[in-house]
Amino acid sequence: MSYRVHLTHSAEVDVDAILKWLRERSPAGSETWFRRWREVLDSLGNRADACGLAPESEDHPHAIRQVIFKTKQGRPYRVLFAIREDCVFVLHVRGPGQDVVRPEELE
Repeated sequence: MSYRVHLTHSAEVDVDAILKWLRERSPAGSETWFRRWREVLDSLGNRADACGLAPESEDHPHAIRQVIFKTKQGRPYRVLFAIREDCVFVLHVRGPGQDVVRPEELE
């Protein structure tokens, strides 16, 4: 099934913060991360329903799914999203070492 992918404001803020942090340390690394990020969004458009449930799903009335992707150095990032009909809503992007998202942050 094909999905339309939408980023919530919270997800946009997360991505901006990650890119800013990376850019300050490695401009080339931030470009590589962004290219990988775009690949992940494309894959969500094609196969979001193949991704597993996120830990955050336990405390939420709706299924919260996740896809984990890694950078060249192997640092994992989690993309949290929900599927509603033919749309994928990206809720948050979590970087290495960040805790799970609290239930009130998923609204």
